[in-house]
Amino acid sequence: MAKDSMLSGMGNLSPDAAKMSDAKSRVSMKDLAALLRFTGTSKFSIVLLILAAILSGGLQVVAPAFLGATIDNMGEAGNVDLKYLGIRASILLGMYLVAAVFTWVVSYFANVVAAKTALEVRKALSKKLTRLPVSFYDTHPQGDTATHFINDTDAISEGMLQGLLNFFTVMVTILGTVGFMVFISWKMTLIILPMAFLMIWSATTIAKTTTKYFKSQQNLVGSISGDVEENLYGRKEIKAFGCEDKFLDSFREKNDRLNKSSVTAQFASSLPNPVTRFVDSTTYILIGALGVWFGGLTAGNITTFILYWKNFSKPINDLTNITTQVMAAFASLSRVFKILDLPEESEDPTTDEKSASSEKATSELNEKHSGEGEVLFEHVTFGYTSDKKIFDDFSLCVEPGQKVAIIGPTGCGKTTLMNLLMRFYEADGGRILIDGKDIREIPRSELRRRFGMVLQETWLLERSIRENIAYGRPDATDEEVIAAAKAARAHGFIKRLPDGYDTIPGKEISLSEGQKQLLCIARVLLMDPDLLILDEATSAVDTLTEKRIVEAFDNMTRGRTGFIIAHRLSTIAGADQVISLGAAKTK
Repeated sequence: MAKDSMLSGMGNLSPDAAKMSDAKSRVSMKDLAALLRFTGTSKFSIVLLILAAILSGGLQVVAPAFLGATIDNMGEAGNVDLKYLGIRASILLGMYLVAAVFTWVVSYFANVVAAKTALEVRKALSKKLTRLPVSFYDTHPQGDTATHFINDTDAISEGMLQGLLNFFTVMVTILGTVGFMVFISWKMTLIILPMAFLMIWSATTIAKTTTKYFKSQQNLVGSISGDVEENLYGRKEIKAFGCEDKFLDSFREKNDRLNKSSVTAQFASSLPNPVTRFVDSTTYILIGALGVWFGGLTAGNITTFILYWKNFSKPINDLTNITTQVMAAFASLSRVFKILDLPEESEDPTTDEKSASSEKATSELNEKHSGEGEVLFEHVTFGYTSDKKIFDDFSLCVEPGQKVAIIGPTGCGKTTLMNLLMRFYEADGGRILIDGKDIREIPRSELRRRFGMVLQETWLLERSIRENIAYGRPDATDEEVIAAAKAARAHGFIKRLPDGYDTIPGKEISLSEGQKQLLCIARVLLMDPDLLILDEATSAVDTLTEKRIVEAFDNMTRGRTGFIIAHRLSTIAGADQVISLGAAKTK
């Protein structure tokens, strides 16, 4: 019998949901390594990007040495040779022009790789969300989940783009620059390199401290998105209860926290740039002051060293300028992989023995497609948490073709019973059998294909009424769609709509809750399932519409096993069995 209410059970996370809530984010380097697998479709673009970065960086390394040699040769000549100067200037201009072209190539392919990576991340998230158990959606706000698709993937794309634009070119430029500086003067190189390490250390140290602020910022963005989604979904209730101010107060509180977190994150991420620029200016002074006295450099060598230091400092300054995007990307990356790392809905049996059993169960169930439909609950135990049981030693036998009504107070487990039957949740103990076969031995896709379920909450796509009815059978003919609508008593009001079956609900016209419910019933009727579930489907309709729905359901269940979850006695008048569930005392 029912031992606790569903609502009290849902007050705590289910076992799967508890695992999800405890899932730890990977550290940044692991996140970055995992992200690389999403760049697999961009291998060609990455190769071209690297080649362009090598050529661009190489030219930027050679150009300063070429300029320094030109200055020294001009000084040795004692006068200015305009022809010589023009040739050297043209060559130098050509170097920078070609370097600029390759820099553009790097930018283009960095955009390509970033966009394709964001595409693959969204695909992975979409695929993951189809495999997560129902408990995930019961315990996670829709707005926050949607944020992973929009804000987080955009942040990853932007951060990856900025990183790709700098990483490869920076590596080539720095390595080449160090080599040329050592060749010109190893003494001056010993002065410059510690300054470079000081710049890098100060930038990275400050940047690391900002990560937590950006994680907090992204989490608050997700929370606010969830609040906005709730406001849009429940706008009528909010207005009806006069809770606009309450919602605004909650929104302002979170928005203020987001503002403070964002300001702190932006302030912390802005510190590396002025620090590195101070080190940058100090190094220019050291090169000029110590170049001749300590390093024995010529005027051309000093010019070359100044340009080489610029090659060092500019990429580092550029990296500090994009700290905001990079840190936000790491925070979003952690959030995305927190979803991708969640445990999926348990797989169907995969061993040879269990697979054979599964295939046999599916085959035998297919053979009993018509005229059968025995459902048996044997000593079923289930609870959303281990200390609160919804069902404890629950048993029920439903004969083929029977219509069973399930009644009871709100939260007693009526919908939970159907969720167990469709394997949205797995029973903690006991068995559930259909035609003598344990449902755990039947693949979920096969099992759920046999059910038609009409829920209390209507769900329609922003597509034509014809497409909504044919959602489960897109290959259905117009005649079949119309026949299903007539059986659901929906054909009459559909024909009165401006565009009939081509009308788009919610966009071209607003439908009542009862009309939406009739369309959902028509959708199930078109599927012609073996077993039917009507879960409070008449709660939002008038008496006349309820009568039509019950008539349609009676016709639909003739010769099939059907379950009706309802509070109204009129809805269950023709039931063969009435199962009353009650909530017992909490432990």
